[in-house]
This record gives sequence, C-alpha cells and structure tokens, in this order.
Amino acid sequence: MPQQNTKKTTGQLIALTGGTGFLGGHVIDSLLAAGHQIKALTRQPQTERAGIHWVEGSLNDVKCLETLCEGAETLINLAGLTKAINRDAFFDINVTATKNAFDAAASCNVKHVLHISSLAAREPRLSHYGASKAGTELLLTARKWPFNWTILRPPAIYGPGDKEILKLLKATKLGILPAPGSVKNRFSMIHARDLADAITLLSAGGNGSSILEIDDGKPGGYQLSDVAKALTTPGKSSVKTFSLPFWAIGTIGAVNGMIASAINRPAMLTLSTARYLCHKDWTVREVRRPCLPKWSPQFDLKAGLKDTTDWYQKNGLL
Repeated sequence: MPQQNTKKTTGQLIALTGGTGFLGGHVIDSLLAAGHQIKALTRQPQTERAGIHWVEGSLNDVKCLETLCEGAETLINLAGLTKAINRDAFFDINVTATKNAFDAAASCNVKHVLHISSLAAREPRLSHYGASKAGTELLLTARKWPFNWTILRPPAIYGPGDKEILKLLKATKLGILPAPGSVKNRFSMIHARDLADAITLLSAGGNGSSILEIDDGKPGGYQLSDVAKALTTPGKSSVKTFSLPFWAIGTIGAVNGMIASAINRPAMLTLSTARYLCHKDWTVREVRRPCLPKWSPQFDLKAGLKDTTDWYQKNGLL
C-alpha cells in the first residue's frame, strides 16, 4: 500500500472552484488532511462536511465569486469544460467565465492563484479544448495581477471515480485496447491522489509566476502497450493493443459532432478531440517539472491502475 506524503500544515483558507468534480474530490480530501479550511464553489446543495463552506453559484456569478474569495489566501481553480457543443462554448467557460474568478481573487486581495490547466494548452491548434486552455493561461501570463500565480498542466489523470478510465477498464474485458493515431504515441499519466497532494503543496506558493508540468515521474511517459501490460493480471490473457488511425477516429468524431449539435448535447469524441487524442506526444517536459522537495508520486502505473480497478470492483461498477 503506497505511503501517504507528509505535508506541511499551514492552515490556509482556500477558495476552490471545481471541487465537486472527479479531481476536486481528491483535492478536497488532501487539503483537509493538510489542515486547511475550504470555501468551495458549487452549483447544487452539497452534504455538509467539517472544514468546508459551500458557496452556491457559478463562474458567471461575479457576486458569489467575491463571496468565495473573500478572506481566502489562495484560489485554486479546477473548474473548466472538457467537452462542449462547439468552440465558443469552450471559450465562454474556460476563458470568459474563468476570468471572473481571477478578477474576484484580485478584488478580494487573494495572494496566490493556482490554476489547473492541461498539457492540451501546449498545442492550441489541435483542439477547441486545448485552444481554450491556452486562452485561460494567457489571462494570467499576459497582464500584471496583484497576486502571484502558478499554472499547473497535468497529463492524463486517473484514479477512483474517473469515468474515462472506467471506459478503458471495461474495454480490456474484450482483450483489446485501441490506440488513437498510433501505438507508438507517448503520453504521461498521474494518479489523482498524487496530483491532489502536489496541488496542496503548490497552494502555498513559492514557485513564483510559473508554468509547471507534472506526472508520476516516469521518464518519457508511456505507450498504450504499457497500460495494457499493467492491466494484465496473472493467469489471464494479455490485453492486445492496435492502432486506430486518425481517419477512422476522426470520422467517428465528425459524426458525433453533428449529432451533438443536432440534439444540443456535447459529445466527448468529436473531430476536434480526435486531433487531440491522436497527437504523438503528450509527455511532460523535464524543464517544467515543479520543485516540490516534500512530494513524490506514491503510485506507479501498475499500483495506480490496481487501486483504481479495486475501487470500481468494490463499488460494483466493473
């Protein structure tokens, strides 16, 4: 069983957006374990929990954002769209609405903003999502703010509660894993609990105004065959990987996009996301790794996937 990181308790009051999402749940657990108090934004009423004050509202509600940030030393921004009807919808939330949160932090004298971005921001021409994440980063980097800021770009995040990894785990029951673009493509990964602990430490500031990239410490990242191998259990047939070329996944994505527009419901796989998925290199850059002496990843790929699989089996979802 991986050991827990030892984190310095600072007892900050932290404003948090995106706390009701997959990663947000892990971040809340980590922040509370470190002794912080949290004011968390939510669209719907939440169960009361010691150490958390829920603030009902959205990124479009300036007044509630000021309530969220009032008295906080740090704003951690996790909120953002990962799927949307079109490019404008991505920008409306990931750029325009997020600016409201940054403005509220500035007006409430927040000292530090930690914005959780994505490696997708490195390649804004590939996808609408990546372009919007790059636009959000530009909000921080292109002007002078009264607070210090840190941008953190995670790679593929997985762990208990992640709906996307659940789809992959179900696919392995068929003994196959399709690799978008090519089986040679490389990508970094990180377990949500490790990422949450890193976010907790980064919330204290100390990295200046910087753009950081983080993963589980595996140099050069992984290929899908590494994931298939990690998922193969003793006594069972190995999971086979094969390339799914862009023309195939792009065609499916284009059809999905048209259906999504017709029924006004966003689809996860569109032509835009197909370009993102087929990109050959989503590994972190060594020069952008954060300096976190008190942090090291507690889950390698095999241990992390086992932890995730065990959680889904325990909850009857796999």
